[in-house]
Amino acid sequence: MLLVYGLDQEKLNVIKDLAEKYSFQVKEVQDQDTLYTAGYLAQIPGADQRKFVKEDYPEGMEFLLFCQIDREALYGFLQDAQERGYQFPHKAVLTETTKAWPFSYLLGHIAQEHQVMQAYNRLGRKVKQCQDLDGPLAQDLVSQAKALAKLGDDLTLDHILDLEKQVDQLLEGKK
Repeated sequence: MLLVYGLDQEKLNVIKDLAEKYSFQVKEVQDQDTLYTAGYLAQIPGADQRKFVKEDYPEGMEFLLFCQIDREALYGFLQDAQERGYQFPHKAVLTETTKAWPFSYLLGHIAQEHQVMQAYNRLGRKVKQCQDLDGPLAQDLVSQAKALAKLGDDLTLDHILDLEKQVDQLLEGKK
């Protein structure tokens, strides 16, 4: 099953077309459904169906949640969507952990995770510029950036933004 949230009709039609090709069932999640657990919405047997308090998540967010879908089919589906000109930056695979989460919490979590990854990738591009610079400060910033990867789940947006600010100051001073 594929749970979809926040898609306009054009994108929903593309998703449904691709889902038919890969034999996915598509279920559209409405705002009022976001209070239920992801597992319940995905119709996982025994999943908790309690309603929860709505968590914060970005307005207008588009989201795809792949539930019990073969990895090869998932990659084929995403490749086909990309070839048609559609990318979905907010997507996830339902896990044992996330099936118990309220859908609204999952939306907020994925949005935050996406924001962290975008900042991390942006920082990586800037750190590459620092690698060409001489001096202890540049090398220290490169080392700090490499150390961020070791934080794993403890990596936060603040860690990245703090280091990015220092990198920006160094690069600005070298212009």
